[in-house]
Amino acid sequence: MSNLKKVGLVIASFLTAALVFVGTGNVFASALAMPASSVALQLITGVSLYEAGFSGMAFTVPLVGLKRKAQNPQLGGNKRIYIVLTEYLEKEFLKYADILESGEWNAPIPLLAGKKFVELEAWYDSTKWDSVMKPGAGFTQSLEFDVLGYDKDIAKLMALLYETPVNVIIQGNDDTLVYLGQKYVPMMFEMTGSSPVKGNAQKKVTFKASNEGFTVPAVPLGPLATFAVEALAPAA
Repeated sequence: MSNLKKVGLVIASFLTAALVFVGTGNVFASALAMPASSVALQLITGVSLYEAGFSGMAFTVPLVGLKRKAQNPQLGGNKRIYIVLTEYLEKEFLKYADILESGEWNAPIPLLAGKKFVELEAWYDSTKWDSVMKPGAGFTQSLEFDVLGYDKDIAKLMALLYETPVNVIIQGNDDTLVYLGQKYVPMMFEMTGSSPVKGNAQKKVTFKASNEGFTVPAVPLGPLATFAVEALAPAA
């Protein structure tokens, strides 16, 4: 019924403009009559043409302030990486409206029954993630880390991750958790293995993943954001 009233207001505004043109023959007067009559009719009827939700578009919301924050020593860096196949996610749970309201995800990660994240231990001080906001293009997320050496386990992981859609959780050295990816906008890895040219150089493989068009930035996880993890095999 509300939408019918709005359509009626638009039609009435058009008719008013048409009557002014017929009566005066003045195009400018007719053009001015339409918005003027629209405003008058909205005031009289109490029906607004510009309510949020009528057009399905996003409307500007009030900003929030951000206080200056100091960091304690040695809070940087990351120590754990958790990866899950996007097909293991029960649903798309990270949504713009929720992050707009709370700024975090603070509930269990919705995994299908029996599915888990796997844990990767990257080399020290090699893990870096990025989250970029681009007007008109949503958010971009990326991740990079190194593992030392090159053996059968690394080669198998490279094969398993080839063109494989995943989401990732990064655990910082301060134990904060950040979620990268969405179920339908996944991360996919590229890898580069390098052989050292000198005896004192490291043999390593660099893993990189990035994507754009996310509807959310990298999302902080709250204390209630639990998730099952496959236990690492003991060292040989």
